[in-house]
Amino acid sequence: MTMLLAALTMGVAAQTENPRGIYKMTTLTGKVGEVKAPYEQYKICTDSVTLMVSEQGNRFSMSDNDHQVFNYTGEQPKDENDKSSLIYDSNDKQFKLKWWSNYTSHILFPHNDWCTEKYESGKYTEMSKVFFDALTGTAEVDANNPLTGTWRFIGYVDELRNVKKELPKLLEQYPMSRYFNSFMVFTTQNLTTVFSRGGGVDKIELDGKKAYKLAGKTYQIKWLSKNRIAIEDRVDYRTNWMILERVTDGSTPLSHIAGQYVSNRR
Repeated sequence: MTMLLAALTMGVAAQTENPRGIYKMTTLTGKVGEVKAPYEQYKICTDSVTLMVSEQGNRFSMSDNDHQVFNYTGEQPKDENDKSSLIYDSNDKQFKLKWWSNYTSHILFPHNDWCTEKYESGKYTEMSKVFFDALTGTAEVDANNPLTGTWRFIGYVDELRNVKKELPKLLEQYPMSRYFNSFMVFTTQNLTTVFSRGGGVDKIELDGKKAYKLAGKTYQIKWLSKNRIAIEDRVDYRTNWMILERVTDGSTPLSHIAGQYVSNRR
């Protein structure tokens, strides 16, 4: 009996952790009872911010939809007037989000009642796995191709003739460019763009480290240095060059983006 009580106690304790990591919505309980998640929706739970990511095909939108850090609260509100969102049954594998719905005619969300979403970690679609790997800095890097990896957007220039000399001026002209939180992550098969509001995943074909093909269009690459490149972007008769800088400080796109959302709240 003592061992059974101990096991039950451990089981309860294991469901009271603060959720941290990336979780996918798997079920929703609302107006028509429990149903399979009607949307490809994720929560990124960190110590500083909770971000919601929605997946539509190969495109992703991201927002600070909840305006709060998800910490364990328990299932019951403080009193009958408390309509604060609740986090419970939570650990590194799952959690439940219970929120008060004011929707009047939604097909799934009730009117003036609670709605519950269940989230589980380690669940991705094929496309979202690529996106989240890029976001968290875990995308696969090919040791034989220096183009693969994470690059931060700096800015655009019209020509490359004096770009090395002009680069300090460019950084001065766009003082936030290094922290603009716009990234391009190359693997041998995909190009993932990541920015503060979302991003996308596109299939590409690499031509060594000097070019890549996307949707039938070839983009030439000029290496300015070991960690800076320029990507040719032709629009009609005009050619611009997008300047990128390799991320070498160990940070991830997610860390920069989360930091931006926190700063915007202040």
